[in-house]
Amino acid sequence: MDDDSQRISCPTNPPLSMTERTKFGTGQGCIVYGYPSTGGVLVKDANLLDMLFLSLPRFHESQRSPSADEEDRFCNLMRRTGATLWPSKEDVIEVEVGLREATEEEEKVLVFGWPTDGVGVWVLRYKSARQLPRDFGRVSLAMNMEEKIQMMREYGATFVEDVTQVEELFEGQIRSEATTN
Repeated sequence: MDDDSQRISCPTNPPLSMTERTKFGTGQGCIVYGYPSTGGVLVKDANLLDMLFLSLPRFHESQRSPSADEEDRFCNLMRRTGATLWPSKEDVIEVEVGLREATEEEEKVLVFGWPTDGVGVWVLRYKSARQLPRDFGRVSLAMNMEEKIQMMREYGATFVEDVTQVEELFEGQIRSEATTN
């Protein structure tokens, strides 16, 4: 046998799926993806409340909607969970493995709490995950939105009665459409 017969061919950059909605890993939670028609990919490391809020199955992976309108509606909901907009899935991987630095917007951590009476939103903003309080993981253990909001208030969350004043919720979408959903 010559040396060529011992080589194994492996693609260097296999294409990443643009149809997966959810991806479960070995850790806690699930990564949720949204594909807005305006471009990019929304990414959220989702906990139980996020999955319930997004009406996603908790025990099996799901795929994106084939309808651009349905996908945009889903992406608008994802923004309400604090999902991060990335140029592509490849950009997420490049930051994770250290090939590039995350931008200020990609590093930002947003946490939203939606009161059950439908009025306003509670907001926490951090410049990066490094600014999160040491015990912030307890927020992900909330059993319902009221518990989440109570914990958010302990961390200094701000209440915004008019949700149209929270610009992060409307980036990349038409403001009038967002207020009707």
